[in-house]
Amino acid sequence: MRKVTLSVFGLALVFLATGCGDSPDSYMKDQIKLINDQAEVFEGIKSKEDAEKAKPKLEALKKRAEELQERAKKLKLDELPKEKQEALQKKYKDDGEKAGKRLAEAMKKMIELEMPDAFKGPKLP
Repeated sequence: MRKVTLSVFGLALVFLATGCGDSPDSYMKDQIKLINDQAEVFEGIKSKEDAEKAKPKLEALKKRAEELQERAKKLKLDELPKEKQEALQKKYKDDGEKAGKRLAEAMKKMIELEMPDAFKGPKLP
């Protein structure tokens, strides 16, 4: 029984170690998560006081966006073969569009509230 437990534990370590690398898929997932996180912050802004409270969150999102841009450079996403780029776009199209619409709607509501200063948050990659 002890050998089985040690073997399973050893295999788990191997899979965890090899699964921690960065990839275009993990980049795309993180990019979509960033867009959703930004939308969530904007959705929570209902007043100028809320906008002030959201500034630290927006700064953190800006930092994440910059880190994502660096990851894209390291992964050389622009240099991927056209077929792989298209496959990534197709795979994440629905989630990306959903996140983008959510962010656009949150930003539209902020414009209606006449709080354009809150848009000084992160620029998305």
